[in-house]
Amino acid sequence: MKYLLVVLVLTAGAFAQRSLGTVSDIKSAKCASGFSHGAACQAAIVSCPNIPDMTVTWGSVGTPKVGRIIIIGGNGATLPSGAEFAPKYIAAGFEVTQLTFAADWEDDGNLLDAACRPATLLNYFHTQTTGAYCAQGVSAGTGAIAYGMAWFGLNNTFDNVEFTVGPVFSNIVEGCEVPYASPVKVTPTNGTAFEDPPQYNHEWPSVGKWTGTECLPKHGSTQQELDAWAAQSIVQSGATLSYPRTSIAAWDCNNGLNPSAAESYMFFQQVTTPWALTAITGCTGAEGTSTGTTPQGVPADTALADDMLAHCTVPK
Repeated sequence: MKYLLVVLVLTAGAFAQRSLGTVSDIKSAKCASGFSHGAACQAAIVSCPNIPDMTVTWGSVGTPKVGRIIIIGGNGATLPSGAEFAPKYIAAGFEVTQLTFAADWEDDGNLLDAACRPATLLNYFHTQTTGAYCAQGVSAGTGAIAYGMAWFGLNNTFDNVEFTVGPVFSNIVEGCEVPYASPVKVTPTNGTAFEDPPQYNHEWPSVGKWTGTECLPKHGSTQQELDAWAAQSIVQSGATLSYPRTSIAAWDCNNGLNPSAAESYMFFQQVTTPWALTAITGCTGAEGTSTGTTPQGVPADTALADDMLAHCTVPK
């Protein structure tokens, strides 16, 4: 019976995919601070159903001898992430593309609708890539990638994905509901189990704005609020959670300072294909993996980059 249930969930997901949008008005742009040295930048308009258009800027550097690696971090409106990884990836023969939006990509009151923006871009870059195609997300950027894989038809798009502290929108109900949900026991594939509270204790104002529903309300959560969060979470009925051609690894801080590890694990508990999750010790703050180490004592960012280069290959 368990096998039958899995088949039904995956079948339902095939009929629940959201529509991608379009990328238009592409033109050269000035590279702002945070893009990799030597990057060439372009700006464009991303248009999606049910939400306003948004401007996006991307910067690419390197010659795509092997393929392309997309790096997306934060809420999208912050400085682009991942420039420190670019030299190693470029030396290995990859083109590296970083993204930044004119505003939070999550804006406009429904996270699942808003996730069309980064998903549309990730699909666009895939159509422009020859060779391996991989993605690396940080914090809310992990959510952007996971929404694309689960809801926008990108489940067979990537050869490898690296999630740094996330995906962070996997179960918005447990992040926002009052009374509080219990801490999540995270059992890494690499490292010792630890507990992480799933509450958006610092992120609640932004999550409330992005979902159109007050997060961690003082009055306690109503059924209407619970339903609204559930309908916008990455993990829910109808999501595609099987990625047979994609190698997936996650890197989560084990200090319990924000819900990224809990949300990450709630995603991977539902993924039906192989994945790896490494517990990172010594993070700076809630998500600062650059100072952290793996259980083997390897600097976290070094381990992540090495994993990307080992797995960002076109399956034979």
